[in-house]
Amino acid sequence: MTRAWASALAALLLLGGPGCSVEGEPAPAPAATEAAEPPPAPAETELGVPPPAPAETELGGPPPAPAETELGRFRREDDSGGAEFSGADWQTATPESQGLDPELLARGVERVRGLSGARSLLVVRNARIVAEASFAGPDLNRRPHDVKSASKSLLSALVGIALEEGWIDGLDTSIARLLPRYAEGLAPEKRGITLADVLAMSPGLASTSGEHYGAWVSSRDWTRAALARPMTAAPGEEFSYSTGSSHLVSAILTEASGKSTLELARERLLGPLGMEVHSWQRSPEGYYLGGNSVRMTPRDLARLGQLYLQEGRWNGRQVVPASWVRESTRRRAEGWPWRYGAYGYFWWLPPDDPWDSYAAVGYGGQFLYVVPELRMLLVMTSTLAGKGEAWDRKAFAIFREDIFGSSLDHPPTP
Repeated sequence: MTRAWASALAALLLLGGPGCSVEGEPAPAPAATEAAEPPPAPAETELGVPPPAPAETELGGPPPAPAETELGRFRREDDSGGAEFSGADWQTATPESQGLDPELLARGVERVRGLSGARSLLVVRNARIVAEASFAGPDLNRRPHDVKSASKSLLSALVGIALEEGWIDGLDTSIARLLPRYAEGLAPEKRGITLADVLAMSPGLASTSGEHYGAWVSSRDWTRAALARPMTAAPGEEFSYSTGSSHLVSAILTEASGKSTLELARERLLGPLGMEVHSWQRSPEGYYLGGNSVRMTPRDLARLGQLYLQEGRWNGRQVVPASWVRESTRRRAEGWPWRYGAYGYFWWLPPDDPWDSYAAVGYGGQFLYVVPELRMLLVMTSTLAGKGEAWDRKAFAIFREDIFGSSLDHPPTP
């Protein structure tokens, strides 16, 4: 493959290009206000057996897509500049201008296209989009999609803000103190569970995910049901992935701030970053579901990754404390080393990478993957069907070998 041909191919991929199959997207759900109660959620699993499509409530239609003037075409004159996001919208650049091998990057995009159920891919280097592709319809990086459990990392950012504001005293604060309305009747062994334990998916409580998810979301109070799960280990000793744990964090954020998790997110995170959440499921007891069923565009999810690359800064404002960016992306629990790696505070730490990296992972192949050393990130979305461990590992290998491996200044170690 010649370098000129690879650049042409990459530009074609960035536009979506002819040859991309067209796959219909579901029509938006009816609009609803924030206070509206969604219909009961059907049984589903997270990072487990493929679920039926969940009921969703719209939080207002997506903003109109901006006019496309050469968007998706790499611009050679835009050669690096600063490494931080500036302005209102993403800038684009050629791979070459950002120190990437265009042939290797183009190969990586094609390999991602070959993954069953792949929907879209977006690659950022130095705060500029260097590759953008839609595999199952036009302009999918601008269309809302359920990012599933990748939304847990958004909650992590909100915890950092809450700690900085003093709404939460510290990570060692017990959930009994943080959720006083649920403290009465809480078993003594559960009173020692701390916020840190919950963020590291190590509270000692049996999981609500996998085969238990349907029963959990069929309960009348998801917070109480998560706390009612039996203890399987002492707090902090054993990793147990559970959306019930992240839902506890959503409840804690609401009680600590006096605002719904959505209101808090819009005011302190989404608004400053220019992001929008198009729908977010709410529990019967009134809290927004912590860490699942959140719809946003891949371009907006990429802003969260870019915020972390910039150590919490955005357009001159410290949105998330830099110390929290570092602390939340450190190893806190064993995680699933054979699949997604170790676990931080609602961030995965991918295995086998030659660089320090972290990722937000959602059921079915929804990824926000960040590599600070390379000043790079990617967002991939996929159909909402289970893909399996082999599929996930193949996707991570492509990211490592071709996407991030295209960096000329930090090539991967053989």
